[in-house]
Amino acid sequence: MKKIQRLNTIADLDSKTVHALLDAAERIEHAIRRHGAIKPVLRGKCLAMVFDETSLRTRNAFERAMFDLGGNAIHFSGRDARIGRHAEKSEHLGDFVNVVARFNDALLTRLYDHALQTRISDLCPVPFINGMCDQHHPTQALCDLLTIRRRLRELPGIKIAFVGDGTNVATSLAQLATLVGARFVLATPPGWGPPQHLIDKLSGYEWTSDPLQAAKDADVVVGDVWVPMNQAHRAQERREALEPYRITSALMKLARPHAFFLHNLPANRGDEVTSEVIDGPQSAVYEEAVARLHIARALLLYMLHPEPENGLASLEAAAA
Repeated sequence: MKKIQRLNTIADLDSKTVHALLDAAERIEHAIRRHGAIKPVLRGKCLAMVFDETSLRTRNAFERAMFDLGGNAIHFSGRDARIGRHAEKSEHLGDFVNVVARFNDALLTRLYDHALQTRISDLCPVPFINGMCDQHHPTQALCDLLTIRRRLRELPGIKIAFVGDGTNVATSLAQLATLVGARFVLATPPGWGPPQHLIDKLSGYEWTSDPLQAAKDADVVVGDVWVPMNQAHRAQERREALEPYRITSALMKLARPHAFFLHNLPANRGDEVTSEVIDGPQSAVYEEAVARLHIARALLLYMLHPEPENGLASLEAAAA
């Protein structure tokens, strides 16, 4: 597999690349487990990260991934970088991108405005990662798929049920499911699905307003937050509309016996999911959270190493 230059949306990947990233994520994890540490194959490399809001999992995963691979990461708030929705004084976007790219070897931005993210991606002369925006969350979808594969081993033909709001995670995971031959069934209130142009050509994609139909015989049930930070002013309206879509033990019983629950976190127990589910034996949310680290390592290796396959082989040789 060739180096990856950018990951703005799942459309930047193909099936072969997805499987290679999943394989690399597990191979790097196994090398670290066997050896305790691995060769600093990204020594001298630095990742710049810009976040509109505070971040726990994405920032932790990518900072730790760069550390594990021998590189470094630098974090800026959007206010510090003077871009995004909290910037008090705007920086010319071309100036921002070109200056950051001359200091660093890759750029990750987590800005709500997808149009802004896309402009940055188009301008960026170094590898670019969309850490999340209002329409897409590609790194989350990849770590979800890694968690699913680790548990089920096979991906073609499995049924992924996403219940609740048609969020950015739903969009990216639906796109990713198509690339690996999985079925993706989204249950939302009418009109709450992803933008039509993002899903109208996806094979294996289905929408229903019935959460029970979505959950029936599912291998995986996925939820997401009902009231994101930028929708706090509509909290009551959203809770009323999504009330029938709460993921409960009764709903999980409709899924297959081996089925498990995923949520990208943070989760609001009592809204999109009950405590019995997210804190119960069918929950894989912490495994899913750590999978972000595994994906981050693989993604950074394939973006920043001059010969990714050789770099991967050298990591395994050091652990032999």
